[in-house]
Amino acid sequence: MGSDSPRRVAVIGGGITGLSAAWRLKQAGIETVLFESSPRPGGWVHTTEKDGFLLEWGPHSVLPGSSTLIELAAAVGLTEQWESADSRARRRYIYRSGQPRALPQSPLGIPFSTALSPKGWLRVATEPFRSTAGSPEESVQSFFRRRLGREASEILADAMVAGISGGIPEDLEMESFAPAVAEMEQKYGSLLRGLMGRRRPEGVPFKGTGTLRKGMQSLPEALASELSDTYQGRNTVTDLYRSNDAWSLKVSGAYKGDTDRFDAVILATPAEITARLVRSQSIRLEQLLGSISYASMVLVQIAYDASKCHFKPDGFGFLVPRGQGLQILGSIWSSTVFPWRAPAGKALATVFMGGVRQPALGELRKSDIVEIALADMARVHGSGFVADWSEVGLAPSAIPQQKRGHSRKVAAIRKVCAEIPGVEVVGGFIDGISLENCARSGFQAADRVISGHSSQ
Repeated sequence: MGSDSPRRVAVIGGGITGLSAAWRLKQAGIETVLFESSPRPGGWVHTTEKDGFLLEWGPHSVLPGSSTLIELAAAVGLTEQWESADSRARRRYIYRSGQPRALPQSPLGIPFSTALSPKGWLRVATEPFRSTAGSPEESVQSFFRRRLGREASEILADAMVAGISGGIPEDLEMESFAPAVAEMEQKYGSLLRGLMGRRRPEGVPFKGTGTLRKGMQSLPEALASELSDTYQGRNTVTDLYRSNDAWSLKVSGAYKGDTDRFDAVILATPAEITARLVRSQSIRLEQLLGSISYASMVLVQIAYDASKCHFKPDGFGFLVPRGQGLQILGSIWSSTVFPWRAPAGKALATVFMGGVRQPALGELRKSDIVEIALADMARVHGSGFVADWSEVGLAPSAIPQQKRGHSRKVAAIRKVCAEIPGVEVVGGFIDGISLENCARSGFQAADRVISGHSSQ
């Protein structure tokens, strides 16, 4: 611990970023209080059960490279809870020209895939021989068009962006949206060479993609339990101010502890909330944070009988590029990926909608949302797709959009934060939207505080 390490730290926000930061601080022996406004921990990581089905309303699974999440799960006794995805989950589909079309699982499968035309796949195959350099703040669309060609950009990249962030590729900055892919080009000179050169990390407790047996929410719940009195749910921080070289908070809720004398504050809240909290400290920081936009998502969980479908759900799911006549963005075949998420003889699909493509969709009546989802799923699976039941979840302002210029904006945020003693601004809009990136962001903020090098 550095000589300037704080004696007391406030963490604001009980999503996976804030929980990770608080856990790290507590392990270092620093007195920490985490304030979360909602009644449960985890933010958008949310799991429910219904009639023997396990419903994920946020992230469904994690990748083998999720070392921070794996470490956290081990620390709170969840290692034995990891489950591997079914082998069928390797199959992924693009809905194009009226039907789901399988993506190749390896280069050898390219000649058999109709997700792109033969000419489109031929252009993809020549990618290792392309040496063109990108421009500063290059868009996702431009990056994939440059590397893989026009058709792959319009079909594959468009669908991928919708599935990951609900955004559109011409708006998003490649360096911020998918930094690992951008770095792959820099390191290998080719995406295909980079993919073939990847090695699976050692010590991963699952094969392929993995999830926790009782749902992804079991991780934030276990972290909150481990934090004990450090975690203060149903307590909303409405303001913070600095006086006598310490931070004080205004808290609305049942918390009766000392809200003064914090040496550092980690803000792990969405950009809009963080902007309000820092208003009294820096108008410039408030403006930067307030300029970050978010996409709202709509999810529909559908229970059905897969045996009656013409097209069977035999993979991870499918994504829908623009211009294909469907309003949904795609679907995860939840009970194919993890069969125990549905009772025997039944199936579960998670349909996602809205995003930047259709921002007003969440304003419809839930019955109208269900009608759209069922009609589109019937077009994918055939008329035999009939819901036993469905449930709608709204996720307003759920996913930050890393638009072109985002990396420059993040650099400006960090520069302003460096001028405010003891403040860390972290989360998906700063360090990346994946669950792993959010957890790592919390760890890194805590480490800076512990070392006495806050802020960024």
